[in-house]
Amino acid sequence: MTVTTDDIKNSLRVQTNTDDSLISNYLKAAQDYVHNAVDSTAEIAALQAYSQFDIAVAMLTEFWYQNRGAVTTASQEPPYSVVSMIQQLRGLFAADV
Repeated sequence: MTVTTDDIKNSLRVQTNTDDSLISNYLKAAQDYVHNAVDSTAEIAALQAYSQFDIAVAMLTEFWYQNRGAVTTASQEPPYSVVSMIQQLRGLFAADV
């Protein structure tokens, strides 16, 4: 499964199309972030086989959207839940490679 802009909007309860481009950009950046954090040399399709990938991408996208414009240390660090998913994904992916 791949996370879509509509999935994120549904989770955030966003009912307009005003921020679709912004959410889409955050979504692509989150996919790249998680991909690079796990294994930048891997095919992204290989990572998408794990549910942790989609969850980490969705959580990071939602975090960035909800904290856009905020300039605090807490808003710049990814949430612990995202870091935890990335660590789990690293272990699973390394074991399967």
